[in-house]
Amino acid sequence: MPLGTDYSCLGGVIMVQVDVPVAFAVGALFAEAAHRQLQRERPEYFYKILLQNNIFQIFFFSWIPVYFILNYFGWETSHMWWHADSVAAYPFFVPVFLVIFFAAANAGFLLGHRLVTTENLKANKILYIGLFIFSAAWIFGQVDRTFHLGTYSQWEMGTAPWFYEDSTFLAMLIVTLLIWGIALVVFLAKQSQEGKRLEA
Repeated sequence: MPLGTDYSCLGGVIMVQVDVPVAFAVGALFAEAAHRQLQRERPEYFYKILLQNNIFQIFFFSWIPVYFILNYFGWETSHMWWHADSVAAYPFFVPVFLVIFFAAANAGFLLGHRLVTTENLKANKILYIGLFIFSAAWIFGQVDRTFHLGTYSQWEMGTAPWFYEDSTFLAMLIVTLLIWGIALVVFLAKQSQEGKRLEA
């Protein structure tokens, strides 16, 4: 049933996409990396880190799940809730996903900001590590779903191919993970170095 007529699917967007909790975790991670700046409670530092978080999410993260939603819908949704062969059957899926994605990314930063400015760095660390563990558990705890491509119908019949059998998918998965990971390290290292310079 199209997302436009079955609003119960809205909850599934959050539950199926590990990208949403990861976006939240990354926001909290940005706050921790820049905790020295944020603890000074100066607006220019707050808005600078908030902007950097959004730049990362826009250019190095958000387009990755959209690519897989458009090209590997069954895999990206873990073969759950949405039974059509393509996201084209759900006209509101991508815009709803993007709204939720960016809401999570910014909520993660805002919560992280609150925690680090009240000297709760440990709580912030538990928050984002917990979300990363949840996301990994989602992927590796149900490999019968998350390691298969194809449509929901193929998965249901047991004919969905393994992810490594599609060379385009495998190449894009590796490339996007490298882009995401390298960019994240660069952004966080820059924030941490700037904070250390402030203390010095």
